Amino acid sequence: MDLNFENLNFEKLRSLLENICSQIANRFSLHNSNGKPRKATIIDVLANLTCVACIARKLSRKATFENIDALYKECHRLSVNMLVEELYGVLSGMGYRVSISSEVKMDYGKADVLITLTNYGINLQYGTNELTVEVKTGLSLALSQLLRYFLNGRCRTLVVWRVRRRQVLVFDREEVKPLLEQFLRMCIRRGTRLLADPQPSCEHANPQKYWSPTQEELQEMFSDFSEALIGTLSHVTKRILEKLGIEKVALKVEVKP
Repeated sequence: MDLNFENLNFEKLRSLLENICSQIANRFSLHNSNGKPRKATIIDVLANLTCVACIARKLSRKATFENIDALYKECHRLSVNMLVEELYGVLSGMGYRVSISSEVKMDYGKADVLITLTNYGINLQYGTNELTVEVKTGLSLALSQLLRYFLNGRCRTLVVWRVRRRQVLVFDREEVKPLLEQFLRMCIRRGTRLLADPQPSCEHANPQKYWSPTQEELQEMFSDFSEALIGTLSHVTKRILEKLGIEKVALKVEVKP
């Protein structure tokens, strides 16, 4: 394959990467319950590993050890639920009709704002404006994951709520488009090398990392999380509504130095 695609636009690059992901999914049997390629998993692995042998080993692993304490997952779930209800309450108080996609459709007409729950946060739709909100309750941040959201043509604005960091980051696709296109090229080239080598090998170590937080670490994390959640909830709500184009947001936001 000709790996010189400097003249290809975003749509053609995205289409090319999707085709490569489908081929990789077939090779490594990476399909979800609906039979569709697990593109998110494939792209993240391509983006974060340089060696094609390591990529193949990672994708071949049928089951991965996930040692995430349930408390971390509960913190994420609580953050998402609180944000949904905060948005619902504020929007309803402003006279908007709000629908949450996990509930029964409204009987009194089409919603002004649609809130859809996802495994990473929420999506919002207001008229022609769509917004993706990624909720982060840990301290890490994967750029490959954030860039991947923009591969969905519907995601034009991404809000990242880093709860414990007390940060609300906003990314617009048009502003990061040059970086996004280069990200696509990188993944395409790496995926092409992987497909061209039927049995890649290397001498890199393949350590399994097992980590379990102590009681003190969990206690400190939860205390920090609780304070940060309450301190930033109104701020992230305000930023979301501003990016949706909803004016006159009557929220009192306390900005701490």
